[in-house]
Formats: sequence, C-alpha cells, structure tokens
Amino acid sequence: MTLVLAELDAFERIYDFSRAHENYELDEILTALFASPVILLVFAFRRVRDLKKEIRRRVTAEAELRHLAQTDLLTGLPNRHFFFDTLRKHLNSQSRSNLPIALIQVDLDRFKQVNDRLGPAFGDYILKQIAQLLAENASKDWLVARIGGDEFVVAADVAQEADAQAIAKRLATIFNRSFIHQNTECTIGVSIGVAVHDSASLTNNTDPETLLMNADIALHRAKVGGRNRIEVFEPTFRSDFERNTVLSNDLLRAIARKEFFPVYQPLVDSSTQKIVGAEALVRWKHPTRGVLPPAMFMELAQTLGVLADIDQAMFEEAVKKRKIWERMLQNPPRISVNISAERLKSPSFLSTVQAAGVQPNTIIFEISEAVTFEELDDVSKYNLDALEGLGVEVEIDDFGSGRASILSLLEMKPRRLKIDRNLTAPVVESEQARSLVASILDIAHTLSIEVVAEGVETSQHAEILREQGCSLLQGYYFSRPIEETAFEELLQSDQARSANWPTQGLGHRPAAAG
Repeated sequence: MTLVLAELDAFERIYDFSRAHENYELDEILTALFASPVILLVFAFRRVRDLKKEIRRRVTAEAELRHLAQTDLLTGLPNRHFFFDTLRKHLNSQSRSNLPIALIQVDLDRFKQVNDRLGPAFGDYILKQIAQLLAENASKDWLVARIGGDEFVVAADVAQEADAQAIAKRLATIFNRSFIHQNTECTIGVSIGVAVHDSASLTNNTDPETLLMNADIALHRAKVGGRNRIEVFEPTFRSDFERNTVLSNDLLRAIARKEFFPVYQPLVDSSTQKIVGAEALVRWKHPTRGVLPPAMFMELAQTLGVLADIDQAMFEEAVKKRKIWERMLQNPPRISVNISAERLKSPSFLSTVQAAGVQPNTIIFEISEAVTFEELDDVSKYNLDALEGLGVEVEIDDFGSGRASILSLLEMKPRRLKIDRNLTAPVVESEQARSLVASILDIAHTLSIEVVAEGVETSQHAEILREQGCSLLQGYYFSRPIEETAFEELLQSDQARSANWPTQGLGHRPAAAG
C-alpha cells in the first residue's frame, strides 16, 4: 500500500509540473517527454524489486506455516497429521514391495499422576526428554512422532515380527532411567504396543489408522497386564477389545443407574473370634451378565476415570448401612471402605466426609498399598491429615504386595495395616513365611499400628496368626463376602452366641466357613 501511494504521488508531481509550465517552449516540452521513459523505467525497476521481496516473504511464511502444521510445538517432533500423511504414502508404496512395516506405540506409565504431583512444567520437561531420546536413538529410516499427550509412535521397515520386538525392547531400555529437573527426580516406566503390517497377509490393512488402532489395542493389553510391558498385536486381541469397549459403555451407564452395591466380609477379633468390623467390597449388578466381581471392571473404571464415582457410591452405602446397624444392633461393627488415589486427591473429598456426618470409630478408609505416599500430592496429604483430625481412621490394604515402605508408614500414619493374603497363605507350611509376617508385626507394633491378617482360610491360619500378634483376622474361614441381608443375620447370630458362649466365636461354626 505504501508503494502504491508513493507512485501516485510521483505522477501527481509530474502532472502538477506540466500544469505549472504550460507556457514552456517546445524544446523544453520535448526534453520533458524524453525524460518520461526514464522515469517510467525507474518506476518499473522499483516495482519488480518490491514484488520479488514480497514473493520471498510469502514463500518463507508458507514454509514456516507448513513446518508448524507438521511439527509438535512442545517437542519439535513430527505431529499426528504429518505422521499419518507420511505413513499412508509409505504404506501405499510398500504394498508393491511386500516388506513388513512395524508401528510401535509408546505410552508413559502413570504420567498423569506425575503431572498432577510435580506440576505441568516437570511433565513438559519429561516429554521433551523422551522426544530427545527418541530423536537421538532413532535410525535414519524410522518415522518418529508425538501423536498427543504422552503418546509417541515409531514406524519402521522390518524383515519380520521379531525385528519389531527388538526395536520395542531397545526403546524400553532407552527410557528405563530417572529424570531430574530442578533437583527433583522421577522414574517413569513405559508401556509399548506393537503392530506389524505385512502386505502379503490378507488379515492386514494398509490403512494407517487401522494399524495404529492395532498398536493401541496391544498397548492397552500391556497396561492392563501390569504396565511397563511390551505387547505385540494378535487378531484375537481385537475381539477382546471390542468386548471391552461394550463393557466400557455399560460401565459408564452403570454409574448413572446406580448398579453398584456392597457385599460384606467380617473382620474378627483374633482372641474372641467375635465380629468387630466389616469390609464393604464392591460388586456390579450387570443387567445381562449378572453380578460381576471387581477384578472384571475396576481396572477399566480407573482407565475411564470413574473409579472415584464408584468409591463415592460405596462410601454412601456404608454410611447409610452403619446408621441402620446402630439402630438394630447393640455393638454395630465398623465398616471399611476402599478409597482410590483419584478420590483422595479430590478437593471435594473432605467436604463429602464431613457432610455425611461420619463419626469416629464407624467408617474406616482403606488405601491400597499400590498408592504409596510418594505418589500422593499435597491435596491427598492434606486430606489424610484432616481425616486424622476428624477421628476417621485410615488403614493400608494389601501390605506386602507392592511398594509401601517404612517411610510410607511414618508419613501416612495409618491406624492399621492389612497383611496381604499372599504372605499369610503359606504361614502354615513355611517357617520363612512365618518369620516374614513376624517381622511386619514387629515393625507395626513399634509404630503402634494395629495389624489385620487377610486370607485366613483354616483354623491353623487363625491360630498361628493370633499367636504371632495379629489382632484382627479376615478370610474364608470365617465367612466369604456376603450380601447385606445375610451379613446382618450373621451379625445377629454372632452377638447372640457371644452373649451365651463368650469364649466361642465365629470361627467355631462350620456353617460360617463358606
């Protein structure tokens, strides 16, 4: 626009000059006419020069836009759009050469928890480090990209499936390290899903979206199988995934339809064998598949982000049931309910406990040992301290099955811990198992922590664990988890027997062994 205005201004000055010099002699007019082409030539040269500058500027801008459209801004790796476009072209060309192509999807384990606990700046740092490791260790013929969140992909030509597995193992080894940022150290595992496209096989599809879906299905199996693993896609995985997808939709509907209900398993005093508590265990009354145990849906619930909703439903049922027992029983038992890390991290958790009017020694929150103190954020720690202030007890479940440490016990200050059934089951036959349980009991008693032994299957289990100092026992020897009506009958029967035969308890009745 500036250039056009300048040219118009120049022509106006020539016009004004001609008007002001109408009385010039002919030779002067001819001189002016001969000078005009020179002026026009200068104008044309300047115009061409400016046009070239504009073209160069536009070409540079378009190149930058293309780069931005194809690049992940955080890591500098190719993005999802560029990856799919390039892979599609490569698959079409490879379909004529019959060479297999491996797609390897890498996902960081529990990255959301790390991001929540250490902050998004630390999370971004880890993503950049992962991208750098990929770029530095990738072969020149690999196609590497970040396709979203904490998901990275690698596409590579391979000779056979074993080569794809070798690449996946190589990547797993590369990422098996700690990341340190601003004096904070964090170790993150990776789960890897692998899918191999072989154009010679009719079971494969040249569509990159389908190939990525296969890798994603394999990745999902790796996570469900325990994380930090590698899975290679097989055709049977798809049918399992489709069934899982249907179950996911059913699970989301089940939250709104209130299809979850508790069953109760008694906690028994090891000395008197009287019922002093009950653990509320969730069950799902599926409309077509019947009653489903937690093993069939809890991992899925965590993936879908609805675990906290299920926890809340069980908590509300426990509070309601405890109030009923207070009216019908002389000494109503405490009720233990499980609480997930997601719910413990919720800022609204404490207000729901206070709103429910939970009294001390009525409801107990069980935290899985998998939720170690190091994984809890500031909100979780605040909630734990607040629960202690309210007189609401907290216990660690499945102690000995995972990563809880003495430091976790010191930090979390649980009222009690439950020894995992895998440790208590062998105590009858194994001296080593008895010694291990004894060591846990010594530590707990030193810290004034009460101990519950899970997995009590026989009278021998009950006797050994009582002699070792377990104050509470839980297991099939006393009762399987049963629905509330049957449990209330068991409670009333137990209290009646306790009144008549105070030295005998639940474990002496064969019918209760279930």
